[in-house]
Amino acid sequence: MPIALRWSVVSLLSLLGLAGLTQLPLSPPLASRTGAATDRVLADLASQEAAQDGRERAAQLLSRFVGAEMTRYYWGGFSGYLDVLGLEPPEDMQAVVREEPDAVQLLLTPQEGADRYVARVAAQGTVPRGVACRGRGTPGPFRWSGDGLTCPVGWEPLALQGPPQRSSEAPAGPLMQQS
Repeated sequence: MPIALRWSVVSLLSLLGLAGLTQLPLSPPLASRTGAATDRVLADLASQEAAQDGRERAAQLLSRFVGAEMTRYYWGGFSGYLDVLGLEPPEDMQAVVREEPDAVQLLLTPQEGADRYVARVAAQGTVPRGVACRGRGTPGPFRWSGDGLTCPVGWEPLALQGPPQRSSEAPAGPLMQQS
């Protein structure tokens, strides 16, 4: 073991010496560099982060919308109002709810970017099914496939998140005091 450690240290020092002899330039971290190229890279990274954040917020709202509409359907029918469902759209997105006799749809349009998000819940017989999708432009018709809805052509499905799971563990502390 000590021999392997010695060889590792010697190898590392040799590589550092070789880098010094060949005068390889060592660049500082990206955030501390200056110049137009760095500014462009940092702006692109910030834009990608904002788009990812918007995508996550939209997916969360669409999941909650699908769950709330399915529950609402069992209690008497779909609702065309987000506030009745206890939902609020993100401030940077425009929400449009369209209600039909046996279906309801939520379309989210961000103020920035070309992506759009849509969720649809429809009833076939007495069973409601829902789907959430991401795409560009105006969503086309949703189709029934097997037991569920599928996204319009050219749109990709988003994963619907289930409700938070409750822990099956007993709460901490005494449950009952014995006398």
